[in-house]
Amino acid sequence: MAGDLQLRSVVRIEAVRPYIVDNLRFAFDPRRIAVVGASRYPNKAGYEVVKALRDRGYRGEILPVNPHAEEIQGLRAYKTVGSIAGEIDLAFVALPAERTKQVVEDCAAKGVRAVAVASSGFKEKGESGLEAAVVRCCRDRHVALLGPNLLAIGNPHANFSCGVAPYAPTPGSLAVISQSGANLLAILGASLTGGFGLSFFAGLGNKADVDYSELMEYGRKDPHTRCLALYIEGLDSEEAFLESCRKVSRHKPVVVLKAGTSAIGCAAAMAHTASSPGALDSVYDSLFRRAGAIRIRTLGELIDSSLALTLMPPLKGENVVVVTNGGGSGLLLADEFERRGMALRELERISRPLWTRLCNRTPRPSSCLNPIDIGGGASPEQYRDVVSQVMADPNVDGVVVSICPTLITKVPEIAAGLVELVDSDLLISPRDFCRASENGMIPVVLAERGAAGV
Repeated sequence: MAGDLQLRSVVRIEAVRPYIVDNLRFAFDPRRIAVVGASRYPNKAGYEVVKALRDRGYRGEILPVNPHAEEIQGLRAYKTVGSIAGEIDLAFVALPAERTKQVVEDCAAKGVRAVAVASSGFKEKGESGLEAAVVRCCRDRHVALLGPNLLAIGNPHANFSCGVAPYAPTPGSLAVISQSGANLLAILGASLTGGFGLSFFAGLGNKADVDYSELMEYGRKDPHTRCLALYIEGLDSEEAFLESCRKVSRHKPVVVLKAGTSAIGCAAAMAHTASSPGALDSVYDSLFRRAGAIRIRTLGELIDSSLALTLMPPLKGENVVVVTNGGGSGLLLADEFERRGMALRELERISRPLWTRLCNRTPRPSSCLNPIDIGGGASPEQYRDVVSQVMADPNVDGVVVSICPTLITKVPEIAAGLVELVDSDLLISPRDFCRASENGMIPVVLAERGAAGV
């Protein structure tokens, strides 16, 4: 119990620490990495970490540390961190927990800027005192500590992926910060199968030192990051999170998945990453709302929502128009907009000239209210005609296009026709996001089977 109280007093921070944010630059774009616990034997974590760094094209210098080896995978090996000449940006530690404290002290004495500890066997196994000692050492010497019990960290823009994750994502604009290694793996895998890239990623494990607030601040400054996706099991520093998230979410969306809301989930979180979910779920709802974060409930939603937000520029206003070929789909979308505090306005109130043109067109839509229902038999040409008119209207800030497939609905042709409108500068597609957002163009979401997206 005394160890738990000691650790809580050490872990909690009142606000973002500037030295941590500065040192995170060295953690995610290191020039020299010391891999402590590097092994000569395949299938050992220390061997695979070195191999993965080399195989994935890391451009910096890899410095294996192993007191029993002269070289590892053709690289000179060092007995200790202190025996390495020159500066070290990052030390990645893959050793048993009981040997980690001495290594961290060596790193601090050497002036290493950041340490990532993959080792487990700390608070999650009852060793709160050991974890507290490691944290205090890092804080006393202004070393950024990631972990322990960490899976991987990486920056695809620097060909840098360090840890035991089997996937190396491509460069992109989504930052992922996950307390769970398993869920980080799921997102890394989805990025490859789904064809989207990441700006940086971090598996926090026990997050004994570096906190969400500081990684969010790093993401705010990172030029490659457009959106941040967070998987959270517990927060130790709610006020620091609130302050940081408010600051970040003004510029870049923050999407949050908070786990451990069930009774058994709370117990599992303690065993997993030594995280106490703490407050009631309703309290987290309020915290995320005040912080400006977008809270979702499933891992799939975390991926989908975050990806959409990286691809779309922000809405210029709240005049969103829904175009659909299914009345029920339109109703569900209208209800969802209102539930989220952004009720759809009638098309006539948004733009009477647009409303008049659509009401007088042939064939006439089944409804020109908003959602605009163009009928179950709508052709690719009808979709393209209506959507182009909607997007050309200066009073429209955004459009959601829903395609409900029937036996006569040509879904691929409809989608292809809408993508072709990119060249007319009326619509944008994900691949044109950067150019379009600079020009202030209007976001479009293409949704099949009546799914909503904004």
